Amino acid sequence: MAYEALYTRVRPKTLAQLIGQEHIMTALTRAICKNRLSHAYLLVGTRGTGKTSTARLLAKAMNCDKVFEAQKSNQPLLATEIPCGKCPSCLSIDSSPDNVEFDAASNRSVEDVQRLLSTASLAPLQSRIKTFIIDEVHMLSFEAVNSILKLIEEPPPHVAFFLATTEFNKVPQTIRSRCQILNFHLIPNGLVTPYLQKLSKSLGIELSRDAAKRIGRLAAGSMRDAVTYFDQCYAMADKTISLEDVEKTLGLISDADLDEIISAVQSQNRTSLSAALSRAFRSGLSSISIAEALISRLRDIEFGLIKKRDDSELVQLENLAAEVRKIIVEMQYSGVPDIILEMALMKIAAPKVTVQQNFSSQEVPAQIETLDDVKKIFRELRAQLPESEKNMRAMLQSASVANFAGNVLTLNFTSPAMASMFNDARQSQFEEIFSKLIGHKIKVMKVVGANVGTDYENIDERGKQNAQTAMNFFQTDNFSKTNEDNF
Repeated sequence: MAYEALYTRVRPKTLAQLIGQEHIMTALTRAICKNRLSHAYLLVGTRGTGKTSTARLLAKAMNCDKVFEAQKSNQPLLATEIPCGKCPSCLSIDSSPDNVEFDAASNRSVEDVQRLLSTASLAPLQSRIKTFIIDEVHMLSFEAVNSILKLIEEPPPHVAFFLATTEFNKVPQTIRSRCQILNFHLIPNGLVTPYLQKLSKSLGIELSRDAAKRIGRLAAGSMRDAVTYFDQCYAMADKTISLEDVEKTLGLISDADLDEIISAVQSQNRTSLSAALSRAFRSGLSSISIAEALISRLRDIEFGLIKKRDDSELVQLENLAAEVRKIIVEMQYSGVPDIILEMALMKIAAPKVTVQQNFSSQEVPAQIETLDDVKKIFRELRAQLPESEKNMRAMLQSASVANFAGNVLTLNFTSPAMASMFNDARQSQFEEIFSKLIGHKIKVMKVVGANVGTDYENIDERGKQNAQTAMNFFQTDNFSKTNEDNF
């Protein structure tokens, strides 16, 4: 006999066995006891949350002898008794011609629907109620939807419809308005974990709590997915299933490996980061899967920090998560995603070297008396730039101090190209360093091809205009953002 998948063996047999859907269990139990069931239900929710199982339970309950007798005698029933699962109707309904179940994803044309619903107007052969269960109803074509609208709106007294969908927004409004809607929730990990452990004990195997939690996280609210993952681990296990067994069997990267990557990035240790990434790649996972796992792990760590109110590290992790999200987008359009991930993380982990660090030791501001003093400080700063700041040095080599008035230092660049390379970020960095050297805050103004305060007969017309504008500016001895933008 072929092996029966575990998720089919553990399907709910009564309404009480619906996990994580107590609101639906309570509502349906009351409706059944008071004989207020609708002729059409629309079951909405993500995969594996119990939509089809609930539809089958309702189909059984509508034909269950025990439920029928309780309704006639106005006797209350418990959710554990709905349906009874023992009467002839409950035992035979799965093979009954009065219970029709089909998938709209593969039977979506108007001809398919009309063929499957052709017997709806006929009286049931064996059951009291003829039931139609339609999975993925949002996949029906426009014509197919129209063909069943009238039947759902005014059905024969012996017919009930159960429509299930994972995409409520795609279900036509004409269908929604004719059905009672049951919204299925994602099943929290706090319910999945104990259920898996209880299931493993019934199978004679021990599932560790960490392993059960890992499976629950991977299932992301779907009980069917969780049972399927557990079934895969169970098939390859001996007597126990540990967290390591789950990660190896399902091909997951461990939290420890992810934590090592995060720690290496935070500590700017490229050697450790390289080793950690190599182990992650050897796991066989795609680079995008590793990056997504990294995002998920950062999320878990961030939520832990929120509970501890550790805001400083939280900001650092949020910045890292934002960078990883950018990397994922880039990898999706790259032929070498492994290299993209590796190099991007290496860049994030690179030590932050700035010019400011090389001059922060000067505590006593320089004495400024003349323009020559300012020029001397500028030349010394330019000469002492480290090799790591060769781009900044190249730009400043093409610049000279043209004027210094108030809090404005005018730098004259020999070419527009060099002036444009001295962008806002580099200019802000330079201003901060120079301000510390002279003891008060300054702003930089850029001019091209001019020498403010000297003879400029031989420069081009644009250079003359820049120089004259700069001189007029300094005569006001004011600085504003508007004037800075003009340059």
